[in-house]
Amino acid sequence: MKKPQDIALPFFAYGIFKPGQLAFPRIKDFVYRAEDGYVTGSFKERDGLPLFNPSQGRINVRGTLIHFIEGRERDAYNRIIDIEPDKVYKWDTIKVNDKVNSNVLVGKRPVRGSVSLEESTWDGKEDPLFKYGLKEIESILENNSVFRFGDYNVIFRLQMAYVFLWSIIERYANLRYYFGGKPSEKVKYLADEESFVEGLKTYVKSERVIVSVDQLNYKKLNPGNPKSSIDYYYQVRCNSAHRGKAVFKDFDIIKDSLTELLAIFKYVLDNTLYLAK
Repeated sequence: MKKPQDIALPFFAYGIFKPGQLAFPRIKDFVYRAEDGYVTGSFKERDGLPLFNPSQGRINVRGTLIHFIEGRERDAYNRIIDIEPDKVYKWDTIKVNDKVNSNVLVGKRPVRGSVSLEESTWDGKEDPLFKYGLKEIESILENNSVFRFGDYNVIFRLQMAYVFLWSIIERYANLRYYFGGKPSEKVKYLADEESFVEGLKTYVKSERVIVSVDQLNYKKLNPGNPKSSIDYYYQVRCNSAHRGKAVFKDFDIIKDSLTELLAIFKYVLDNTLYLAK
Protein backbone atom coordinates (compact mmCIF):
# COMPACT_ATOMS: atom_id res chain seq x y z
CA MET A 1 0.00 0.00 0.00
CA LYS A 2 1.27 3.46 -0.88
CA LYS A 3 1.53 6.24 1.66
CA PRO A 4 -1.06 9.04 1.59
CA GLN A 5 -0.35 11.88 -0.80
CA ASP A 6 0.47 14.42 1.92
CA ILE A 7 2.24 12.80 4.87
CA ALA A 8 2.53 16.17 6.63
CA LEU A 9 -1.16 15.93 7.50
CA PRO A 10 -2.21 14.35 10.80
CA PHE A 11 -3.81 10.91 10.85
CA PHE A 12 -7.39 10.29 12.00
CA ALA A 13 -7.65 6.86 13.62
CA TYR A 14 -11.03 5.30 14.37
CA GLY A 15 -10.03 1.63 14.65
CA ILE A 16 -7.00 -0.49 15.46
CA PHE A 17 -4.56 2.46 15.37
CA LYS A 18 -6.29 4.43 18.14
CA PRO A 19 -4.46 4.71 21.48
CA GLY A 20 -5.28 1.66 23.55
CA GLN A 21 -5.95 -0.52 20.50
CA LEU A 22 -3.87 -3.39 19.13
CA ALA A 23 -1.99 -1.56 16.36
CA PHE A 24 -1.26 1.66 18.25
CA PRO A 25 2.11 0.37 19.55
CA ARG A 26 3.26 0.34 15.91
CA ILE A 27 3.10 4.14 15.73
CA LYS A 28 3.33 5.17 19.39
CA ASP A 29 6.99 6.25 19.21
CA PHE A 30 6.19 8.78 16.48
CA VAL A 31 3.18 10.45 18.10
CA TYR A 32 3.57 14.08 19.13
CA ARG A 33 -0.03 14.76 20.18
CA ALA A 34 -3.33 12.90 20.14
CA GLU A 35 -6.76 14.42 20.64
CA ASP A 36 -10.36 13.35 20.36
CA GLY A 37 -12.11 14.03 17.08
CA TYR A 38 -14.97 13.04 14.81
CA VAL A 39 -15.72 12.67 11.12
CA THR A 40 -19.07 12.34 9.39
CA GLY A 41 -20.18 9.42 7.24
CA SER A 42 -21.31 5.81 7.62
CA PHE A 43 -19.77 3.29 10.01
CA LYS A 44 -19.71 -0.45 9.38
CA GLU A 45 -17.82 -3.54 10.46
CA ARG A 46 -16.56 -6.52 8.47
CA ASP A 47 -14.71 -9.48 9.96
CA GLY A 48 -14.26 -7.49 13.16
CA LEU A 49 -12.67 -4.46 11.46
CA PRO A 50 -14.38 -1.03 11.36
CA LEU A 51 -15.00 0.56 7.97
CA PHE A 52 -15.62 4.26 7.58
CA ASN A 53 -17.28 5.63 4.44
CA PRO A 54 -17.31 9.44 4.09
CA SER A 55 -19.56 9.43 1.01
CA GLN A 56 -22.61 7.95 2.72
CA GLY A 57 -24.39 8.48 6.04
CA ARG A 58 -24.44 11.29 8.56
CA ILE A 59 -23.06 9.56 11.65
CA ASN A 60 -20.41 11.36 13.69
CA VAL A 61 -17.77 8.64 13.86
CA ARG A 62 -15.51 9.28 16.81
CA GLY A 63 -11.81 8.55 16.97
CA THR A 64 -8.42 10.13 17.61
CA LEU A 65 -6.63 12.82 15.63
CA ILE A 66 -2.96 11.87 15.77
CA HIS A 67 -0.21 14.41 15.06
CA PHE A 68 3.17 12.89 14.32
CA ILE A 69 6.54 14.30 15.35
CA GLU A 70 7.89 16.61 12.68
CA GLY A 71 10.34 14.69 10.54
CA ARG A 72 8.98 11.28 11.62
CA GLU A 73 5.78 11.32 9.58
CA ARG A 74 7.23 9.02 6.93
CA ASP A 75 8.24 6.48 9.55
CA ALA A 76 4.79 6.59 11.11
CA TYR A 77 2.93 6.12 7.84
CA ASN A 78 5.30 3.31 6.86
CA ARG A 79 4.35 1.52 10.07
CA ILE A 80 0.69 1.92 9.17
CA ILE A 81 0.99 0.59 5.63
CA ASP A 82 3.29 -2.25 6.71
CA ILE A 83 0.25 -3.93 8.23
CA GLU A 84 -1.05 -4.26 4.64
CA PRO A 85 -4.37 -2.51 5.10
CA ASP A 86 -4.72 -2.09 1.30
CA LYS A 87 -6.77 -5.29 1.26
CA VAL A 88 -9.40 -3.57 3.37
CA TYR A 89 -8.70 0.18 3.23
CA LYS A 90 -7.63 3.01 0.96
CA TRP A 91 -6.40 6.52 1.77
CA ASP A 92 -8.57 9.60 1.68
CA THR A 93 -8.46 13.08 3.20
CA ILE A 94 -11.17 14.51 5.39
CA LYS A 95 -11.82 17.37 7.76
CA VAL A 96 -11.77 16.23 11.39
CA ASN A 97 -14.08 18.19 13.67
CA ASP A 98 -15.18 19.96 10.47
CA LYS A 99 -11.94 21.97 10.37
CA VAL A 100 -8.65 20.00 10.38
CA ASN A 101 -7.53 18.38 7.12
CA SER A 102 -6.33 14.87 7.89
CA ASN A 103 -5.46 11.54 6.33
CA VAL A 104 -7.89 8.70 7.00
CA LEU A 105 -8.21 5.05 6.02
CA VAL A 106 -11.64 4.52 4.46
CA GLY A 107 -13.17 1.14 3.75
CA LYS A 108 -12.82 -0.50 0.38
CA ARG A 109 -16.23 -1.72 -0.82
CA PRO A 110 -17.61 -0.96 2.65
CA VAL A 111 -21.06 -2.39 1.94
CA ARG A 112 -19.89 -5.83 0.83
CA GLY A 113 -20.20 -8.38 3.65
CA SER A 114 -20.43 -5.70 6.33
CA VAL A 115 -22.93 -4.76 9.02
CA SER A 116 -23.76 -1.32 10.35
CA LEU A 117 -22.31 -0.45 13.75
CA GLU A 118 -24.88 0.66 16.29
CA GLU A 119 -22.44 2.98 18.06
CA SER A 120 -20.28 5.79 16.74
CA THR A 121 -17.13 4.51 18.49
CA TRP A 122 -15.33 1.24 17.75
CA ASP A 123 -13.41 -0.53 20.51
CA GLY A 124 -11.38 -3.71 20.04
CA LYS A 125 -11.96 -4.58 23.68
CA GLU A 126 -15.51 -5.50 22.68
CA ASP A 127 -14.33 -8.20 20.27
CA PRO A 128 -16.34 -11.31 21.28
CA LEU A 129 -13.28 -13.56 21.15
CA PHE A 130 -11.37 -11.38 23.59
CA LYS A 131 -14.33 -10.46 25.79
CA TYR A 132 -16.21 -13.77 25.99
CA GLY A 133 -14.06 -16.42 24.31
CA LEU A 134 -11.31 -16.38 26.92
CA LYS A 135 -13.87 -16.66 29.71
CA GLU A 136 -15.38 -19.73 28.04
CA ILE A 137 -11.96 -21.34 27.85
CA GLU A 138 -11.44 -20.63 31.56
CA SER A 139 -14.76 -22.32 32.32
CA ILE A 140 -13.89 -25.41 30.27
CA LEU A 141 -10.50 -25.69 31.97
CA GLU A 142 -12.04 -25.34 35.42
CA ASN A 143 -14.69 -28.01 34.74
CA ASN A 144 -12.31 -30.54 33.18
CA SER A 145 -9.36 -30.48 35.54
CA VAL A 146 -9.52 -34.13 36.61
CA PHE A 147 -9.00 -37.14 34.33
CA ARG A 148 -10.19 -40.67 35.02
CA PHE A 149 -8.93 -43.50 32.84
CA GLY A 150 -11.15 -44.04 29.84
CA ASP A 151 -12.84 -40.65 30.06
CA TYR A 152 -11.55 -39.32 26.76
CA ASN A 153 -14.23 -36.65 26.68
CA VAL A 154 -12.28 -34.64 29.25
CA ILE A 155 -9.23 -34.59 27.00
CA PHE A 156 -11.36 -33.80 23.94
CA ARG A 157 -12.89 -30.80 25.69
CA LEU A 158 -9.46 -29.49 26.68
CA GLN A 159 -8.18 -30.03 23.14
CA MET A 160 -11.14 -28.13 21.70
CA ALA A 161 -10.53 -25.31 24.17
CA TYR A 162 -6.85 -25.30 23.24
CA VAL A 163 -7.56 -25.04 19.51
CA PHE A 164 -10.08 -22.29 20.26
CA LEU A 165 -7.42 -20.42 22.25
CA TRP A 166 -5.09 -20.59 19.26
CA SER A 167 -7.87 -19.18 17.07
CA ILE A 168 -8.09 -16.22 19.45
CA ILE A 169 -4.31 -15.80 19.41
CA GLU A 170 -4.35 -15.84 15.60
CA ARG A 171 -7.05 -13.18 15.65
CA TYR A 172 -4.78 -11.06 17.86
CA ALA A 173 -1.81 -11.61 15.55
CA ASN A 174 -3.84 -10.64 12.49
CA LEU A 175 -4.81 -7.30 14.01
CA ARG A 176 -1.52 -6.66 15.79
CA TYR A 177 1.02 -7.44 13.08
CA TYR A 178 -0.39 -7.50 9.54
CA PHE A 179 -3.40 -8.61 7.52
CA GLY A 180 -3.14 -11.63 5.25
CA GLY A 181 -0.51 -14.34 5.36
CA LYS A 182 -0.50 -17.61 7.26
CA PRO A 183 -1.67 -17.36 10.89
CA SER A 184 0.95 -19.94 11.90
CA GLU A 185 3.66 -17.53 10.73
CA LYS A 186 2.22 -14.38 12.29
CA VAL A 187 1.88 -15.86 15.78
CA LYS A 188 5.66 -16.28 15.90
CA TYR A 189 5.96 -12.50 16.27
CA LEU A 190 4.67 -12.97 19.82
CA ALA A 191 8.17 -14.08 20.76
CA ASP A 192 9.38 -10.52 20.22
CA GLU A 193 6.81 -8.94 22.54
CA GLU A 194 8.08 -7.96 25.96
CA SER A 195 4.81 -8.96 27.61
CA PHE A 196 5.02 -12.48 26.13
CA VAL A 197 8.58 -12.87 27.38
CA GLU A 198 7.51 -11.68 30.84
CA GLY A 199 4.42 -13.88 30.87
CA LEU A 200 6.41 -16.93 29.82
CA LYS A 201 8.84 -16.48 32.71
CA THR A 202 6.00 -15.83 35.14
CA TYR A 203 3.70 -18.74 34.31
CA VAL A 204 6.07 -21.49 33.13
CA LYS A 205 8.02 -23.00 35.99
CA SER A 206 10.04 -25.74 34.25
CA GLU A 207 11.21 -26.99 30.89
CA ARG A 208 9.65 -29.90 29.01
CA VAL A 209 9.70 -31.37 25.52
CA ILE A 210 7.20 -32.89 23.12
CA VAL A 211 7.83 -34.99 20.04
CA SER A 212 6.52 -33.77 16.70
CA VAL A 213 3.75 -35.63 14.87
CA ASP A 214 6.26 -37.10 12.38
CA GLN A 215 8.47 -38.11 15.34
CA LEU A 216 11.49 -36.57 13.64
CA ASN A 217 12.24 -33.82 16.16
CA TYR A 218 11.37 -32.43 19.56
CA LYS A 219 9.85 -29.11 20.50
CA LYS A 220 11.08 -27.65 23.77
CA LEU A 221 9.22 -25.45 26.21
CA ASN A 222 11.79 -23.17 27.80
CA PRO A 223 10.86 -20.08 29.88
CA GLY A 224 14.04 -18.43 28.65
CA ASN A 225 13.45 -19.10 24.96
CA PRO A 226 10.22 -17.51 23.62
CA LYS A 227 10.65 -18.72 20.02
CA SER A 228 11.17 -22.33 21.05
CA SER A 229 8.24 -22.10 23.48
CA ILE A 230 5.82 -20.88 20.81
CA ASP A 231 6.85 -23.84 18.64
CA TYR A 232 6.20 -26.14 21.60
CA TYR A 233 2.74 -24.76 22.29
CA TYR A 234 1.84 -24.91 18.60
CA GLN A 235 3.01 -28.53 18.40
CA VAL A 236 0.69 -29.42 21.29
CA ARG A 237 -2.13 -28.09 19.12
CA CYS A 238 -1.18 -30.52 16.36
CA ASN A 239 -0.83 -33.66 18.49
CA SER A 240 -3.72 -36.05 19.13
CA ALA A 241 -4.71 -38.17 22.11
CA HIS A 242 -3.31 -41.70 22.33
CA ARG A 243 -4.65 -44.92 23.72
CA GLY A 244 -3.58 -46.89 26.76
CA LYS A 245 -1.46 -45.47 29.55
CA ALA A 246 -0.10 -42.75 27.24
CA VAL A 247 -3.43 -40.98 27.62
CA PHE A 248 -2.47 -39.85 31.12
CA LYS A 249 0.57 -38.08 29.69
CA ASP A 250 -1.64 -36.51 27.00
CA PHE A 251 -3.93 -35.13 29.69
CA ASP A 252 -1.07 -33.58 31.63
CA ILE A 253 0.42 -32.01 28.48
CA ILE A 254 -2.80 -30.47 27.21
CA LYS A 255 -3.94 -29.30 30.65
CA ASP A 256 -0.60 -27.72 31.56
CA SER A 257 -0.21 -26.13 28.12
CA LEU A 258 -3.74 -24.73 28.14
CA THR A 259 -3.32 -23.35 31.66
CA GLU A 260 0.01 -21.69 30.89
CA LEU A 261 -0.77 -20.35 27.42
CA LEU A 262 -4.13 -18.95 28.52
CA ALA A 263 -2.46 -17.06 31.39
CA ILE A 264 0.38 -15.84 29.15
CA PHE A 265 -1.94 -14.62 26.40
CA LYS A 266 -4.23 -12.84 28.85
CA TYR A 267 -1.14 -11.06 30.18
CA VAL A 268 -0.14 -10.07 26.63
CA LEU A 269 -3.66 -8.90 25.83
CA ASP A 270 -3.88 -6.86 29.04
CA ASN A 271 -0.60 -5.11 28.32
CA THR A 272 -1.35 -4.46 24.66
CA LEU A 273 -5.06 -3.76 24.52
CA TYR A 274 -6.14 -2.74 28.01
CA LEU A 275 -3.10 -1.10 29.59
CA ALA A 276 -1.55 0.47 26.47
CA LYS A 277 -2.07 4.21 26.02
